[in-house]
Amino acid sequence: MPSRTGLDLETGERLHYRGGLRSGDEIAVTDRRVLVRGADETTSVPYTNVSEISNESFDWFLTILSLALVGFGLYSIGENAFIGIGMTLFGLWSVYRTYRHRDRVRIHTHSQAKPVEVFPEEVEALYDELEPAIEAVRAEQERAERADDERSPDEA
Repeated sequence: MPSRTGLDLETGERLHYRGGLRSGDEIAVTDRRVLVRGADETTSVPYTNVSEISNESFDWFLTILSLALVGFGLYSIGENAFIGIGMTLFGLWSVYRTYRHRDRVRIHTHSQAKPVEVFPEEVEALYDELEPAIEAVRAEQERAERADDERSPDEA
């Protein structure tokens, strides 16, 4: 069972998963919400507010394009050193940035324009706990909506 220390969970809230992020922060999955705990603040995203979760693994296409830019930049150094070195450095920066953004998990919400982005150490373990928790909350919401729809014709 994961440790509940420092998460400020509500009474009766069950903790399903607690893991680390590559930035040194933590992520926790409960039965009602996902918590992203940083050094100075904790972000709480209730599952009723989640519209979509996406995982972006390593982008091979962008990496190949960046490496092609590095190769062309190296080839161009003989013709124009300034432009060749510039293209080489930009290509290397692009490879580095692409590697740094591997396994990005984006949690899109209804209330925020920008998604919550995390870079977990164990993506599969996070997804194994996050997906069923969100599905359970959505199923509960659908049951509640159906129950409300069944009661509403009597009131009219």
